[in-house]
Amino acid sequence: MKENTSAWRVVAGLCAVFVTALGSYLLLSGGQHFYPEPVILLAVLALVAHFTNLTAVEASISLTSILVGAAIALSGPLGGAVVGLVSPWSAARRRSLVATVFNSVMNGLLGTVGGLAYLAVGGLIQPEQSLSPLGLLGRELFPLGVATVVMLLCNIACVGLMISVNGGPPALLTARRLARQVGRTYLGYGVVAFLAVVLWDAANLGPAAMLVVLVPLVLAQWSYSQLRTEAVAHERTVSSLVAAVDARDPVLRGRNQQVAAVSEIVGNALRLTPKQSEALHFAALLHDIGMVAPAGDRHAPRAELSADDIDRIRSHPELGVEMLRSIVFLADSTTAIRSHHERWDGTGYPDGLAGEEIPLLARILAVADATCALVAADPAGGVPSAIDCLRARAGSQFDPACVEALSLAQDLVADALGQLRADREPQPPAGRGWDHDLPRVSDLLASRARTQT
Repeated sequence: MKENTSAWRVVAGLCAVFVTALGSYLLLSGGQHFYPEPVILLAVLALVAHFTNLTAVEASISLTSILVGAAIALSGPLGGAVVGLVSPWSAARRRSLVATVFNSVMNGLLGTVGGLAYLAVGGLIQPEQSLSPLGLLGRELFPLGVATVVMLLCNIACVGLMISVNGGPPALLTARRLARQVGRTYLGYGVVAFLAVVLWDAANLGPAAMLVVLVPLVLAQWSYSQLRTEAVAHERTVSSLVAAVDARDPVLRGRNQQVAAVSEIVGNALRLTPKQSEALHFAALLHDIGMVAPAGDRHAPRAELSADDIDRIRSHPELGVEMLRSIVFLADSTTAIRSHHERWDGTGYPDGLAGEEIPLLARILAVADATCALVAADPAGGVPSAIDCLRARAGSQFDPACVEALSLAQDLVADALGQLRADREPQPPAGRGWDHDLPRVSDLLASRARTQT
């Protein structure tokens, strides 16, 4: 109920912004750029696209952005707003009311701000005289490109905020992830919208232009939807595995999600590729799955680690890899899982790798893992205290570049951990603790390993 109330507050805020922006435009312009014919056709196409489920799933970008972009260039901000407003309603039965209203208002707002940006940089709406090729570039393509960028920024901000208030990662973190995932696709859709406008107006194809442009895109969108469906299946598989870890170890419930959030922030700072980011995300969520097998009393208060304790801890990276080996899409993640307890000085486990021999994703994961453990052990000191500890160990236990990336993004890290910890139910502390992710426990394991060799 709390999440639903928060979601409706976001919707109400967007409604206020949307009505203010569109109302101000209509008051000043009198709706002089509005042409109903293209708006009606584009609105119908948007409804059909949603009704036939030819849109990407969850928080991705759909064909609606093309149709809204075309409506802006053919009928101004009001046309873009109308097409955006009506597009989600044909799929209302498949979504909650708050999701449908949110998508409707957000798309209407995108059409409005995109249209205003289009006009602000000199865009022409259905010019009376044909434009030269240079005129098309300067008065339609460039303005539509600006409008597309504005709509993209507005879109990811709105979606990031909504995901955040519903218990997801912080809005800025989600927005950055969405920009990385869909930014190029969204900008490409802007180019397609320009082609549709040129065929409609300059080539005098009229409504037939939409068929010429959209038929191949519908097929491409369907293929993209299948890929997204597969990605969602991957997320659900990983979520099930994480739930198994949390059920086995309730004391550390939610730790994997915290490590994933911090890993993503550090990975962004180090400019990982989308493929690397996805592999790191899954590795962070599953890095301790090998701890499912050890005895359930590993957090019980005791003065020191026993030999059996050490064996269980040192074996969990390899055991985790064995458990996940048959899951094909986790192949890149298992490398990081195996090596996330290696140390920069070569005294880690299980393989004794040193320096850049340790995979980059594992080095990032090690820093994120230790950060979350330190913050949990010393909530008062928080992220700054954890970073001080990691800096003291940069070059011995941790990769200095990863520690520096974490330090530069410490405000983002603090916000992410603060929100994730607030969403958790209070848990008892992890014993007297030998949380194996704490740096001092890593030192103990390293010293014990040296005495055994």
